Amino acid sequence: AIRSSSGRPSACPALREMLSALVATSTGTVATRTLPVLQPSAAGRWDSSNVASPVVLLPREGVAGDPWRMFYYGSDGTWSDAAATPFLPTGKCGLATSADGLTWTRATDECVFAPGERGAWDSLHVGVGDVHWNEDGRSLTMYYLAAGDEAVDGAPAGIRMRIGRATSEDGGLSWAREPGPVVSADAAEGLFASWPRVLPPALTGGPWRMLYHSFDGRRWRAFSCRSDDGGASWTREGLALGPGEGGAWDEQGVGTRCVVPWRDRLLMIYEGVEAGSGTHRLGGAASADGGRSWERLDLPPLLEPGGAGGDWTAQVVGTPYAVALPGGGLRLFFCGKPSAERGGMCIGALDSPAGRLEADAWLPAGKRVSGSASYLKGMVESPLEFRSGEALDNLTPNLKLLGGAAAVSAALVGGFLAANGVL
Repeated sequence: AIRSSSGRPSACPALREMLSALVATSTGTVATRTLPVLQPSAAGRWDSSNVASPVVLLPREGVAGDPWRMFYYGSDGTWSDAAATPFLPTGKCGLATSADGLTWTRATDECVFAPGERGAWDSLHVGVGDVHWNEDGRSLTMYYLAAGDEAVDGAPAGIRMRIGRATSEDGGLSWAREPGPVVSADAAEGLFASWPRVLPPALTGGPWRMLYHSFDGRRWRAFSCRSDDGGASWTREGLALGPGEGGAWDEQGVGTRCVVPWRDRLLMIYEGVEAGSGTHRLGGAASADGGRSWERLDLPPLLEPGGAGGDWTAQVVGTPYAVALPGGGLRLFFCGKPSAERGGMCIGALDSPAGRLEADAWLPAGKRVSGSASYLKGMVESPLEFRSGEALDNLTPNLKLLGGAAAVSAALVGGFLAANGVL
């Protein structure tokens, strides 16, 4: 094997020449394979059908060994009342943990939060909306969406969702719910009040603020409310972000969303719905007044079905949750589904290392490649420092994107790599 001065394997001259030619003629965008970070569990478990709506908490500063935490909702395809027909991937809530935010393991095989007792307002299905650490640094508060079996004219059982609150003293493994909802549905807004995201004073510069959305039978709209008593009670403030203009990709409305500090403003990454097709995409809006008013960013959608997320998102992308990374980067967690016939909802993650929002800025979480043909360019100019198998996994889709490079088989390139001690 040919080795660089560092002693690591280096591409042989023939491989360098071949890859250099591909880079020189390439106008394609580099691709790396993206896979879910959390998938439905084994048959028979509570989340064997779907997992979605990630809420991610970074490790606490100064707490040795504190993990990343991901709260999510999921189901086995049923709700607590077997007679009800689930029309959402909600049901119960779970917890997964990670040492690096990339590889996730369920904290327990059981759910950590389930529907309330029979007859309660939250007895049919629940889903996590947001979670934050309390001022004591030890306990957590969760805002969740839920519904009972209340009948609504012309709508299925479970549609009258409200927002509740619960607390945990053990890092999220068990929860004590408050007796009633903290925000209820308002007929002037729509059929429900649901999917809450809560902004603490550190983000708003003022009161606690909650963003949620509703559906009036025609369009989805996001609303806000505020709390001056730490979240115990909430007062409606009105519309936060409505449907896009006629013909826009989000003309039918705004659904789930997250908020994260971004440059000198707050960034909302939201799930928009296209009129007619009903296609869901992710886009951006910004607020300069602590989240009370929002203005759409003048950008196309940042994530499309089957886009940067990969083939497993071909049918659906949604439920975004972003966290800020060191250096101004963003990590975006989201859910996706390949098709109506194949597989349930899964959770994935993408990074924008520089905090850019354009569609081509998002990379598989943990990767650090960017720009047209930069993956192959790095192979030409630097020693090949990839884990066994990863070079070929990522090389194959990149070659397919580089015009005439499709004529070069992955097996041939793999032979070059193996012959020179890379694989």
